[in-house]
Amino acid sequence: MYTTRWIAPSNIAIVKYWGKFDHQIPANPSLSFTLTHSHTDTKLTVIESKTTQNDDPTLEVFYDGISKPEFQPKILKFLQAILNEYPWLKGKLLKIETKNTFPHSSGIASSASGMAALACCIEDLHATYFVGQPFRWHKASESARLGSGSACRSVYGGFVQWGHSSDGEGSDFFATPVQEVHPNFKTIYDYILILDSGEKSVSSTVGHSLMKNHPYASHRFKQGKENTVKLKAILKTGDWSRFIELMESEALTLHAMMMTSTPPFILMKPKTLEAIQKIWQFRQTTNLPIGFTLDAGANLHLIFTADALEAVEQKLLPEVQYLCEQNTIIKDLIGRGPFKAD
Repeated sequence: MYTTRWIAPSNIAIVKYWGKFDHQIPANPSLSFTLTHSHTDTKLTVIESKTTQNDDPTLEVFYDGISKPEFQPKILKFLQAILNEYPWLKGKLLKIETKNTFPHSSGIASSASGMAALACCIEDLHATYFVGQPFRWHKASESARLGSGSACRSVYGGFVQWGHSSDGEGSDFFATPVQEVHPNFKTIYDYILILDSGEKSVSSTVGHSLMKNHPYASHRFKQGKENTVKLKAILKTGDWSRFIELMESEALTLHAMMMTSTPPFILMKPKTLEAIQKIWQFRQTTNLPIGFTLDAGANLHLIFTADALEAVEQKLLPEVQYLCEQNTIIKDLIGRGPFKAD
């Protein structure tokens, strides 16, 4: 019996990927930063099973201590995709005990942190017990991608790129950390405004598939490649004004692609638009570096610098908190990435 436990945070994309090919290959690159407090804590125990070594692994999955057999099909599909890299998984019984520090449907990608944590557990056992070699971060990222595309970015801290950008950098198979980041971007806060916790009307999987025949898809994919290069240049110079401009454009473009799909769909809610207007008004009044982004949902990520923290807490939050369900705001910031728990 072998056991390990890893904690992996979620991430928030500044440049969005929307549309993908088979085997979780992105149609355009993305660039995100990894969070700190919004993470998944996963313990993996590998037990010798009575099945043969040619059989798929069997699973026991627990979330918050409660058995979750409904989680098994997705995890088993993920494990089948990585058996060539980790053949020792065959015929094993895997006990997965996992929990999140944040609720589902909260605008934070639980699949990203969940699959990243599981991928790190598997790579750790592989390195420590089965082959005796150093932990391979790029392999953990590549495996995580097969479980959830954005999970490959959660294997690293700070700013992370996934996919080929127009400067020829990046990989479609695993994520890579952005090396040159100005001190202005070393401390970033992300306050998630929970404006609607209901289940999305259209899943991200369906949304990605609708890009295949989208009339604006080719232009969007080109734009994503170019914006990734632009964002890396901004991260070098420390220009928060340009950062916010690109970040908000990317977020609104993502939702514009949804609204112009066939069939069209809208994931933003009236409170989302009201919160955006309040953020814009506050920024215009104060001239502080405060912006927003959105994932494929209604909840808003309020992104700002340490210099704006006091103003956000004292002046902006009272303006937007009443829009949130039960006044819920999840307060997070940029983080270091996954780590092995004691």
